[in-house]
Amino acid sequence: MKTLTIFTTLLAATAAKKCIVKPTDAGENSEIEVNGKIEDGDIDSGVEDDTPSGPSNPSNPTVPGNSTVANPDDPIDLKTIDYGDNVDMTDVKKLPADFKWGAATAAYQIEGAWNKGGRGESVWDHFTHEYSENVESGNRSIDFSTNGDRACNSYELFEEDIKMLKVMNAKYYRFSISWSRIFPEGVAEKDEEGNWLVNEQGAEYYDSVINVLIENDITPFVTLYHWDLPYALHEKYGGWLDYRSQYDFANYAEYCFERYGDRVKNWITINEPWVNCVSGYRLGPGKAPYRCTAEPSRFTNATALSGCSYEIGPTKYTKDSEELPKDRAPQKLEDVWCSHNILLGHARAVKVYREKFQKEQKGLIGITIDGEAQIPWVEPGMSNKEYENNKKYANLAAEFRIGWYSDPPMTGDYPASVKERMGKDLPEFTEEEKAMLKGSSDFLGWNTYTAHWAAQLKNEDGSYVEPPTAEEANFDNSKKDMWDDNCKGRGDGWTCIPPTLGSQAGSSWNTKFAPTIRVGLNWFNNRYKGLIKNGIVITENGCAQPNYKVARANDEVTKKYFESIGQPQYADTYTEEDIEKEGDLEGPLMNDKYRIDWYDQYLKNLRLAYAVDGIDVRGYMAWSLIDNFEWENGYETRFGMTYIDFYNDEELTRHPKESLKHLGEWYKENVEQA
Repeated sequence: MKTLTIFTTLLAATAAKKCIVKPTDAGENSEIEVNGKIEDGDIDSGVEDDTPSGPSNPSNPTVPGNSTVANPDDPIDLKTIDYGDNVDMTDVKKLPADFKWGAATAAYQIEGAWNKGGRGESVWDHFTHEYSENVESGNRSIDFSTNGDRACNSYELFEEDIKMLKVMNAKYYRFSISWSRIFPEGVAEKDEEGNWLVNEQGAEYYDSVINVLIENDITPFVTLYHWDLPYALHEKYGGWLDYRSQYDFANYAEYCFERYGDRVKNWITINEPWVNCVSGYRLGPGKAPYRCTAEPSRFTNATALSGCSYEIGPTKYTKDSEELPKDRAPQKLEDVWCSHNILLGHARAVKVYREKFQKEQKGLIGITIDGEAQIPWVEPGMSNKEYENNKKYANLAAEFRIGWYSDPPMTGDYPASVKERMGKDLPEFTEEEKAMLKGSSDFLGWNTYTAHWAAQLKNEDGSYVEPPTAEEANFDNSKKDMWDDNCKGRGDGWTCIPPTLGSQAGSSWNTKFAPTIRVGLNWFNNRYKGLIKNGIVITENGCAQPNYKVARANDEVTKKYFESIGQPQYADTYTEEDIEKEGDLEGPLMNDKYRIDWYDQYLKNLRLAYAVDGIDVRGYMAWSLIDNFEWENGYETRFGMTYIDFYNDEELTRHPKESLKHLGEWYKENVEQA
């Protein structure tokens, strides 16, 4: 079996480190530890790794047949860059029988019923209503085309969703709870008699979902927060920008543990804190609450239906910081403070679970982070020296994009590189907070879709852009010498300019490059050796197929690039016939071959990571079970394995696509059957 020689380049996770984890002995894969204790493992700065090379350590292998050290100035031998997935899987070990196999959704994207059953308003309700033109729509005459008001109406049709789970032989269903459906004002508190002041109708809805899942032999995998913050908390104190959000989230989580923990044994606290904070509080307008860097549109046009928002409550980042006024323009570093408080909110919720519930309920709790595995940029004629430097920058980019959010729950603090480069612009955790954060994820959830190339930026004369000095360390300079993206340039609307890292899927940010899942799993495994006690779960993976909004058929530029480096298969070129068309149920919309190939390639790499690399990966949740409201992209960017005609079918009938059926067969062929 070919090992993964690309891991000589794997994010410099061992040999060319800026930061590494001191190795500790990992527990057995099957062991479940729920007491929150972890082995000592500190991330150091500037430490070289002495991990031996060889087939037994695929994260740092030798190149077969090459026992000499390459001349730094010689061109890199492109044959040494091999992702190891061009193999016959016949004799490869299958995934274990207890592998957590399922699909995923999120409350705001599928439930609808935004104002029914006592549910309170979320930031997504409020801001999609106020700024409807921030959301794409193929038919703006339909009032729900730019929001989740109706969505898939899973509030009433969840049993139809469960039927779809059965088609794919799902054993798990990852869904999220709408915070404002249970506590409309966002505040979870008790009356004088100790009874929770809860919206009982909303709470009963999730009782029903959980119970029907269990009746169908499907295990609930529950996310507490998937971006739908109660608007009342945004209006009260600015949501995650304010330190009080940590405590309100922990109180809400406590209620959920108490109410559902007798049946729910798999909890995710926060879904994708990077997207919630960076896309919601700096980039965009893409994600609610649209706190982006441009001047708020309604400062100059009170009736504007698009642009950045200004509506927000008075905010204190910390208990001791000054209070910022309400209804203010977005401030610099809002995404940084949101990230800081949301990570602490995760830790406080875990602390509640471990101290009050975990021993009796015997469940697991973790966080789900997202982020692109980083691939060193390579091109013909590149020197070994430059390629080695790109490895270092790939690891550095991963520390900023992923480690910023995965290090604190594992090690108790931000990566050393992030702290060094951000300087005083990065908040500091107190010693008490570090202790609370460290080891606060029983398992690590990872949402993986695409990869990024990475390299050190160059000046016009070909010299490298220098890293920031200690005196220059701040947010603006933190990445001034770094480049990472999945295409070589960006056009209007953030569209990719090819070559792209894999073929262009149906979202501007998403390209098909299946080795990313194996590369990333190895990066986590190397970085957190012995710290992830209950393995890694892929909590999202999937794609929107090329569609009328985003596609790049017959991409000769990407094809020629991958041919030039000896990897033509990763161009994955498709034709106009592979682009799905709304309303054409005879074509790729239902016979979704691009998506089927996506799943086949990514799951093959996942299985290789488990069987060949020895990675403790314990689950896979396909995104998504059904077509749904795809945030700022509306309803015509379809990630679902189940088709819904949102505009013409009042019944919102579920129609399984070929991909859903295909995954049902994949499970039987690739997972050991009990």
